[in-house]
Amino acid sequence: MKTSMKTLFGGALLTGVLSLSTATLAMAQPGGHSPERMLQHMTEKLDLNATQQQQVEAILEQRRADASADHQRMGEIRTALRDMRADFDADEARRLSDELGQIAARTSYSMTEATAEIYAILTPEQQADMERLSASREQRAKKRPFR
Repeated sequence: MKTSMKTLFGGALLTGVLSLSTATLAMAQPGGHSPERMLQHMTEKLDLNATQQQQVEAILEQRRADASADHQRMGEIRTALRDMRADFDADEARRLSDELGQIAARTSYSMTEATAEIYAILTPEQQADMERLSASREQRAKKRPFR
């Protein structure tokens, strides 16, 4: 009975970790939130001037470069966790899950830092527009399932 409970718990843990890693990985996908698309969107919505566009582009490109290794490692971890279906190792799954959590924390911090850097280069009017856009995005996110 203890073995089947361990297997059940391990499977549930693995499912949760894979769900989290899939969501975090989707945020880092080059096609999903590319710096080019984000810059274009911000330029249109916030009416960025040429200097601001260059500054935002530099911030986004730096984040992309910084996240590259983490993005690759997340893929490796997801593969390793998925491959444990037939031969589950609780200690290894826990270690990989902890590493995945560290990557997610770094990603979250980096995104917050980039947002703050971008916010600092905006005019007060653009900052207000950014606040409205963020509030609107949060409202839409609340309506989506599994958020």
